[in-house]
Amino acid sequence: MEVPHLASREAPLDCIASIVLYKNPPEMIENVISSFLDTALNVKLYIIDNSPEPLSFSFENRPVFYHYAGRNLGYGRAHNWSVQRCEPSKYFLILNPDVVISKGVVEELGRYLDRNPEVGMVCPRVLNEDQTLQYLNKRQPNLMDLFLRGFHINSGTCGFIKNRLDHYEMRDIGYDDIHEVPFMTGAFMFCRAQVLKKVGGFDPRFFMYFEDADLSRRFQNEGYKTVYYPYVNITHLWQRESRKSLKMALVFMISGMKYFHKWGWKLF
Repeated sequence: MEVPHLASREAPLDCIASIVLYKNPPEMIENVISSFLDTALNVKLYIIDNSPEPLSFSFENRPVFYHYAGRNLGYGRAHNWSVQRCEPSKYFLILNPDVVISKGVVEELGRYLDRNPEVGMVCPRVLNEDQTLQYLNKRQPNLMDLFLRGFHINSGTCGFIKNRLDHYEMRDIGYDDIHEVPFMTGAFMFCRAQVLKKVGGFDPRFFMYFEDADLSRRFQNEGYKTVYYPYVNITHLWQRESRKSLKMALVFMISGMKYFHKWGWKLF
């Protein structure tokens, strides 16, 4: 089923969010939907389902459009389905299904973009389920840092390794103040819709992983800042599939090679 293009709508929505599903449990899906829709803003949620079987889930009387892809399109390509077909809006939120949005986050991030026209994308503080901090802000990827992270090198045994990884995760700057972030997490990317559409959404060559690093760079190349805003927070039930599955580790490696082929191979 195709969603009608509603470009003739009298006034744009405040925010559209897009979620990509793949075998996610119903309670997780309900939590992310409820948390996004818990707002007085004029919003709509697009759900693109890459799962083998469609959901048996009712979205009646909620501003939700569900599209069953019938195959696994990949993360970026599935989000692009929403970007290319959705109604006009001020903001577009790229959202993971394992996220719970705290009350008022969407409103506050919208106000921040309104006050700062040079910013094209913003992400809040991201917390684990136990409310500890996730260190998801990153500098541009390089081969050494990805090697050290990917092979679980024990940073406690070597100050050099710890310093490298802390630098990559921007711990030297910290997570208490607003600052620019070269590589924004794909779990929650709050974007100016016009900029997201201008750059064409995600690069479909990335099936999964590194599509967020690539999108961040393309926003920056258009002259827009990508910024961390720590004064509101979300909860992210982080799965880290690339560290649990050999198949996903291989997908990670392939996407990394595509990223470096596109942007240049950087050792340090």
